[in-house]
Amino acid sequence: MESSGRRAREASPEGNPVLQTFRDLSRYVRRYPRAYGLGIALMVAFAFLSTFTPIVVGRAIDAFLSDRMTMTTVWGYIGAILAIGLTAASTMVIVRRSLLNASWEIQFDIRHDLFTHFTSLDPSYYDDHRVGDLMARLTADLNAVRMLVGVAVMMGTNTSLVLLFTLYRMFQLDAGLSLLTLGIVPFITFTFFFLLRVVHRRYERVQEQFSNVSAMAQENFSGIRVVKGFGIEDRELGSFERLNDEFIRRNLALTKVEGPLFPLMELMFGVTISVLLLVGGRLVLGLGGDLTIGQFSSFVFLFEGIQWPLIALGWIANILQRGTTSWHRLRAILDVPSRITDGPDTRADVRTLHGDIEFRDVSLSLGGRRVLDRVSFRLRAGEAIGITGRTGAGKTLVVKLITRLIDPDEGAVLIDGIDVRRIPVAVLRRRIGLVPQEPFLFGDTIAENIAYGIPESDDTEARERRVREVARLAQLEGDVDGFPLGFATPLGERGVTLSGGQRQRTAIARAIIRDPSVLIFDDALSAVDTQTEASILEGLRRVQQGRTTIVVAHRVSAFQHCDRVLLFDDGRLVESGTPEALLAKGGYYADIVRRQQLEEDLEATP
Repeated sequence: MESSGRRAREASPEGNPVLQTFRDLSRYVRRYPRAYGLGIALMVAFAFLSTFTPIVVGRAIDAFLSDRMTMTTVWGYIGAILAIGLTAASTMVIVRRSLLNASWEIQFDIRHDLFTHFTSLDPSYYDDHRVGDLMARLTADLNAVRMLVGVAVMMGTNTSLVLLFTLYRMFQLDAGLSLLTLGIVPFITFTFFFLLRVVHRRYERVQEQFSNVSAMAQENFSGIRVVKGFGIEDRELGSFERLNDEFIRRNLALTKVEGPLFPLMELMFGVTISVLLLVGGRLVLGLGGDLTIGQFSSFVFLFEGIQWPLIALGWIANILQRGTTSWHRLRAILDVPSRITDGPDTRADVRTLHGDIEFRDVSLSLGGRRVLDRVSFRLRAGEAIGITGRTGAGKTLVVKLITRLIDPDEGAVLIDGIDVRRIPVAVLRRRIGLVPQEPFLFGDTIAENIAYGIPESDDTEARERRVREVARLAQLEGDVDGFPLGFATPLGERGVTLSGGQRQRTAIARAIIRDPSVLIFDDALSAVDTQTEASILEGLRRVQQGRTTIVVAHRVSAFQHCDRVLLFDDGRLVESGTPEALLAKGGYYADIVRRQQLEEDLEATP
């Protein structure tokens, strides 16, 4: 499988990735103009006010030295400093609340868009991507993007404004000292750009490995019964330790680059302060200038005031690079198109389906191999057919084509005379009740799993009656009534508290309750015994009336109430007819019947 890092690089646009990231995220930021507008306006006020305190302190020092200071003047200076500090602190509190709250809202919006996009992607996408990798992107990467649009924007804007106003005040005090101070900026900029390019590459590798660790953990949690069943806990633990060791190694490599950022800044500030004392001291002593002690003190305080903003540049740049890398990993998901969507030819007037299904010379290739070859048949509305054949013959592909989980390469699948590609996807899926081969149950109650496909209702009694009715038809009611909590019994993840047969019967009840026009059972009876199968089929006879029903199965006993049976072999429809006619014909279907009858006779022999 292609690495997530390579996919992220393919997704990243040409040009400056940081600028492109902000262009991409601007559509989310624009949803909160009040928060960002208020935040930036107040940051201007904060930056302007924050440069007043050093000036006031400098004037107070000069007043002391000139013997012009009285207690009234002292209290005046103290009051001015407190007022400036209180006002600046209040504005910053509002700034943080406005911008950081907006960043959480943006994180919610992006998560919502990602989840919506996930639901529209083709099933094949999830075959090629590990769940653990996707979960890592929805957690660590999404959090890094939130830091980008929140903390990085706030601190970056504030730092820039503070630097701007501070430099203005510095030049007012002494242009020569200010130019000397600015001499450090090119070196800082060069160092940052060099180190941050390395940070970007190494952080990308860290995120790739984090995805690998998350994917393995998720796979082991989901398959814990297989791991324990084979007794390979030690082997899996060893593999997990190797992945974690590599994750730590990559993080240490990242730390080696990130670590020098702040110490280097401190070193440069120390050198600059030493130079300022040397040059500024000469000016105060009258050697080349007439700078007062108070003015020089104000200059030093102003410089001290920009130390944290300048140091914060490293932190901000780090957040910027992490957020940019993470956004490209998320955008790699958002840029994946869904092939199964409504198009310009979609019939918006189609609101329901009657269930007349037709395959016209349908062919399909997967992985360079033709898996369905010119398949043609028709089901009239209300007709029940069975589909059987060897494993890999193409039975499930027929179901996927009807439900439009995939589209054919050649030919057409029609429902009620309309190509399924022109039927709104929501209408198509809503009018088809599908029971898949491997039913998936949610970690909710049995009742909520059965009622999953129907809208919420205020009439809880009617809803409970309907749930019990379909459970009875699926031969599930008796089992559920034996549970202490009945239909309120909570299921574990994927319904692990139920047996395989109970899970399939729950999935059958879930499909029936939707009152669909087309019912499809994709080998849904394979996990139940023949007696339970017969009871389920008998109960479904009333449900099948007036509905098109498709039963995909290996056991021919599942076709006892079918009008016709279609037999597939190697992607081709090789036999079609009533069960009786096919049995009399003596072909492949008859061989299957005789073989399964022999197996039943052998099992019945004591």
